[in-house]
Amino acid sequence: MIRSASHSSFPAAEGEVVDGSPGALETATALCVAQQARAFVEIVSDGMLAWSGPHEHLIDRTAGLERGATERWFDTTLHQHRLVVSGELARRESYALAGYETAKSVALKQVIKVTLPGPVTLARLADDRHYGDLDALVDAFAGILVEEVAALAAAGVRAFQLDEPMLCRHADDVDRVIRSNGKVFDAAGDAEIKVLSTYYGDLAAVAGRWAELPGTHLGLEALESSSNLGYLDHLPDDRGVYLGCFDVRTTDQEDADDVAALLVPYREALEKRDVIVGPNAGLAPLTQDDAFDKLLHARYVVEKLGREWSWA
Repeated sequence: MIRSASHSSFPAAEGEVVDGSPGALETATALCVAQQARAFVEIVSDGMLAWSGPHEHLIDRTAGLERGATERWFDTTLHQHRLVVSGELARRESYALAGYETAKSVALKQVIKVTLPGPVTLARLADDRHYGDLDALVDAFAGILVEEVAALAAAGVRAFQLDEPMLCRHADDVDRVIRSNGKVFDAAGDAEIKVLSTYYGDLAAVAGRWAELPGTHLGLEALESSSNLGYLDHLPDDRGVYLGCFDVRTTDQEDADDVAALLVPYREALEKRDVIVGPNAGLAPLTQDDAFDKLLHARYVVEKLGREWSWA
């Protein structure tokens, strides 16, 4: 099977101000979901419009977190306040339930995927002034995410994604990622989709451990400059993949035929899997028009390969 999907965040319309009030967020989220649906992708997100940056949304909803200095998110145009860990972490309110419920009320046939930051990436990027130990901090973040995922699963969420881009930069974290993300995914019960997403780099350094990584799908950057596709044989045949074929760090639009051609050498390894195609990361760095076009081309790739390939 091959499907198209949005990754996580989706930009609000140009000139639209989302003031954070429930009514404004509901309206903006509904419009974002409608835009994704208009691109005819099968798996959509809630747009994550309530999130100030990839992680900052957690601060006001988690005891033990404070705002630090503003920092750039990797090499994108996004900026956010760094998470400062000042005490024991405890989840005070939901991070994603309101967005999911709004998306659910708007989506028709689309699957709604809820995305959360992974515990290892959270720990790596945070300013820890309390735990004093990376493993302890990873476990603390995993603990609050377990609570969140369990609550979301109880509310009916069937598709989850955990973002761990720092694994591309810290191969020594592979055991931490396996342990902590496994616990969080376990809280999702029998959800059909559990994507461990990596991006902004290659996972070649840990390719020998891919089979141990948790989840139903492994998210891999599949750009022309990436080497990840060459290691697909390291995954068991029953593991799905999310292929980030569209680069959110540029407004240049990848041609669907070119992307499809890039995947052709790996046809045998892909046809036997559940394959999801979409952007390599959240679309927030782009305008809504550019984001829409990225999703539209993802849908074109799926239509082309769905016709021309033989899927298990």
